[in-house]
Parts: sequence; structure tokens; C-alpha cells
Amino acid sequence: MSIVWKFRSFTLIIAIIVGVTALADLAAQFRRPAPVLSLTVVSDAQSDDRVASAKLSSMLMPFRSDLKSEYALALASQVLNSEQAVPPDAAQDAVKSSLKIGPHDSLMWLVLALLQTRNNAAASRATKSLKMSYLTGQNRADLIPARLGSVTSRNALTDMDLVDLARGDVRAILTQLPDQRPALAADYARASEAGRQFLRETTNLVDPKYLDALTTNK
Repeated sequence: MSIVWKFRSFTLIIAIIVGVTALADLAAQFRRPAPVLSLTVVSDAQSDDRVASAKLSSMLMPFRSDLKSEYALALASQVLNSEQAVPPDAAQDAVKSSLKIGPHDSLMWLVLALLQTRNNAAASRATKSLKMSYLTGQNRADLIPARLGSVTSRNALTDMDLVDLARGDVRAILTQLPDQRPALAADYARASEAGRQFLRETTNLVDPKYLDALTTNK
């Protein structure tokens, strides 16, 4: 085969690959449900149809981290909002798969920590995932309530690095995010005894005047 025909064959193969990829991407977009909005995943369970659509989209374009994340979040929402013992393994696997191609996603690290906590995984695993959520998105204000709630409601305050990171969340709420003070009070109400002590001590250091409102959930 001459060089010209080799070049033409190579060009044709590339064109076919590009065309198939474009069609797959178009199909994935067509089947893609509306994205899950951040941490609504911890308060609203997604329907089976939505999960199925998100799964199909992620399968059509397996290298798109946004589609993998949307499927993982939809699946995780069913686990985190079920009163029954829904096996979290599939959701954890989906989150981990998303993190393999998008390890910078602090929301996904937080969701992984929440799933690991629900599955009664070793505390060190959930703690590691929480720390990764901080390290990849410490300034994400939308994650603060759920992240701080996870830290203070379980035995995570034995890790001093995590304590320092969580203290930064409390400081951010009290000095920069006044609209999140009700969420801080709600976290206090749900916290373990150690978590409540941590929140009281940190609040007393940053804004002593808010301490009464915190403990009375005003």
C-alpha cells in the first residue's frame, strides 16, 4: 500500500472515531437529566428514572467527569435519603469512579465521606475523605453546613488536622457568612457531645456574643 493510501486510511479512521464520539456525546446530552444541584443530594432522593438516565449518559461518554459525577450524586441521593438500609456499595463505587477522573471535586469527596459513614466503614476512611473535601475546596461555602455537620456528628474530632479545618468553617460562618448561622445552629443540635463542645469552644473564641443563640438554636 502506497503512502498516500495509508494516509487516506488513517484520515478515514480518525474521521470515523471523531464522528462516533460526537454522536455519543450528543446522545449523552440528550439523555442527560438536569444536574443535581450541589448538596440537595443529602436532602432529596432522586427518582429511579433520573438515576437510570444519568447512568446511561455516563456510559455513553465514560471519560466525562461531569456525567460520572451526576450519576454518582443521583445514586448517592437515594442511599442518603432512604430510611431503609439501602446498600451503599454501588453509590460508593460510582463516586470513586468519578473521583478517578475528577479528583479535584470537593463535593464528591464529601459525598463519599457521607456514604462511608452510613456504611459504618472504618472511621479513618471517612476522615480521609472529609479531609480531601477540605483540601480540594476549603473555600466552597455551599459545602460548609454538611461538611461541618459530618465532622461534629461523628467521632472525627480526634484528628487534629480535621479539627483545624472544621474550625475554619465555623470561623467563616461567624465572620463572613451570616446567612449560614441557622445551619450552624442546626449542626449543633445534631452534633455529638464532643461535637457540641467543639462548636461551643470555637464560637466562644470567634464570636462570644453568638454562643447563646447557638446553644438555644435561635
